[in-house]
Amino acid sequence: MDYLGNKLNIFDDDLEVLTYLNSRRQKLDIINILEKIDFFKEINKNDLISIASFSSLKQYKKNDIIFLENSSSEYFYIVISGVIAINKNIAGGRKRNLENLSSGEVFGELSLFDSNPRNADAEAIEDSEVIEIPNNKFLDLLQQNCNLANIIYKKIISILCQRLRKTDNLLKESVIWGFRVEA
Repeated sequence: MDYLGNKLNIFDDDLEVLTYLNSRRQKLDIINILEKIDFFKEINKNDLISIASFSSLKQYKKNDIIFLENSSSEYFYIVISGVIAINKNIAGGRKRNLENLSSGEVFGELSLFDSNPRNADAEAIEDSEVIEIPNNKFLDLLQQNCNLANIIYKKIISILCQRLRKTDNLLKESVIWGFRVEA
């Protein structure tokens, strides 16, 4: 209150400044993290700044669900710390663990190529931190920058090839052991 008894909004202004500074600090943190992740190694600082400008850090506690199978796919993610389980729902209400991902690994990347629902669940199996990147803004950036697009698409294709090989091996094991495989 001022000397006339009017309520001052200094705290509102301070809160606005603090919110801005926290947001700015988070973006700088994201840039520093991205520089250390193999997926982004070949990308220049200006492009990392652009990516960080629309990305956010998300914290998940153990057993938190990041997304569910058949949910919408508007983001892809990079694990910063912790472990994320990618699980597929199978017959009888059971789940099959496809992969456990740790620091530096990408997941949810299929959503960059189509708008189909998620094909698996993602769950934090320990306290974890991820970078969440909105597909629409990331794709807009790639469309504007052919060099960046070439780097990213090569890396994503490499990831998809590794996962396809792993899936082929799982399918082969299922057939060898006589498990029923349904489409």
